Amino acid sequence: MPRLYCFGEVLWDLFPSGAKPGGAPMNVAIHAQNLGLESAVISAIGDDERGGTLLDILQERDVNTEFITRGDHPTGTVTVDTSNPSEVRYTLDEPSAWDFIGTPEISWEPGDLLLHGSLATRNKHSYETLKALRAQASTRVFDLNLRAPYIDPERILELLVGTEIVKVNEEEYTLLAQWLSLDSNPELGFDEMHERMGTQELIVTRGNRGALRVNNLGALQSKIFPVTVKDTVGAGDSFLAAMLFGICHLLKPQQTLDYAAALGAMVASKEGANPLISKTELKAFIDASTQ
Repeated sequence: MPRLYCFGEVLWDLFPSGAKPGGAPMNVAIHAQNLGLESAVISAIGDDERGGTLLDILQERDVNTEFITRGDHPTGTVTVDTSNPSEVRYTLDEPSAWDFIGTPEISWEPGDLLLHGSLATRNKHSYETLKALRAQASTRVFDLNLRAPYIDPERILELLVGTEIVKVNEEEYTLLAQWLSLDSNPELGFDEMHERMGTQELIVTRGNRGALRVNNLGALQSKIFPVTVKDTVGAGDSFLAAMLFGICHLLKPQQTLDYAAALGAMVASKEGANPLISKTELKAFIDASTQ
């Protein structure tokens, strides 16, 4: 069975109500591991209490932490503004330990996935590490996860080349379409991305309108699972974790997409990025939503 390696930021989300573990790669790894996809995090933390606590949390969730190093820079933090729950704002501290991720030695197996975003490329050190890892992995997953002011179109477009699975939200797809002169319709834009960059899967999240999955077989729209949104932190990460779980376990494409949309909705209905949601709870939620 393939393994999932999640590269990038691990940090603390500082909510008005207190600190919660976060960082998109860490969130994906936690949810994927919880679903049953063996996951590891590639990152760096500070030699401080916050870093140690993050390690403890990941290990409690059975996520592989052997590729997380400790350094002189502080463990990352981000201030989270949830005054508008559907449009959360983030203020990221820098420099943080995850700006200085070293290149680990990994015994890659065919089918193993490397997941990364764009935020960890803000520092050249981690950016060069990511490029080295991308050259080793057999399947690359790029969740753009854009965070102003750390948006570098040149680096993003470089990383898109040769990426098999690309996940964006609607706003991010609009930017990609501008940068690459793609059609505004993702279904048509995918054809251009496939031809020019080798994209195999384009996944577009649409907030309360579900998600779209496009590949060479056509386009699928997810079911919609209405919830009262607590905050959207980590909802897209949990969605992606479920997508990758379904892809690795060869679940039916529509089933995978609906499964992912449901998990994302459940996470959005709770505070923080990593609420513990069992497969039983997820199935019950899907069954109740489709009656």
